[in-house]
Amino acid sequence: MDPMFRYFLGFQIPADRAGWLARRLPAGTGDLFAGLKPQHYHLTLCTIEESGAPLPFLRQRVSNAFAAGLPAAATIPFGRIVARDMGAELVTAGRVAAIRSLYENIVALLAPHGIEPMHRTSGLRPHVTLGYGKCDFAPLPTAWNWTPRDLALIESHVGHRRHRVLQSWTLAPPAQAAFAFMEDALPPPLRFAA
Repeated sequence: MDPMFRYFLGFQIPADRAGWLARRLPAGTGDLFAGLKPQHYHLTLCTIEESGAPLPFLRQRVSNAFAAGLPAAATIPFGRIVARDMGAELVTAGRVAAIRSLYENIVALLAPHGIEPMHRTSGLRPHVTLGYGKCDFAPLPTAWNWTPRDLALIESHVGHRRHRVLQSWTLAPPAQAAFAFMEDALPPPLRFAA
């Protein structure tokens, strides 16, 4: 029996950005293409369960795994919207080492609670699905560096394009890099006579 419910951890795209992304999709992408509703745009980190029936205790298990806090947020460098064989996606550009590290830290928090990512044999490929079905258009440059604030546990009703956020947790703020800002405007250091 195919799963009816899929549970995954991911980041929901903020409403203002979701609308902006939806407007970026070209008109006439194909008769078989169906865009997702912008409120369903998200970046999946990993699927953690699939089931034929709802799993009422999964939310508490995940909550227990995150009780000590989550790692720092990471910036995700998106670069273009592309047509795939069966849909359209916003994909990353450049290095994604920080998001990969965040993913590995989250997986490490889940492991002692018997929760493991599923379907990760091909590795982590951060992207946002914008729609399903055959479409054809040239890649659209879409530069956007996004730092998600919350990690959500989402219940997906497979085949019905319905998502329900069961709970979300705030990520620790990203570490700020140290830099010399306006050094020339600072007063000289005090000097004491010996």
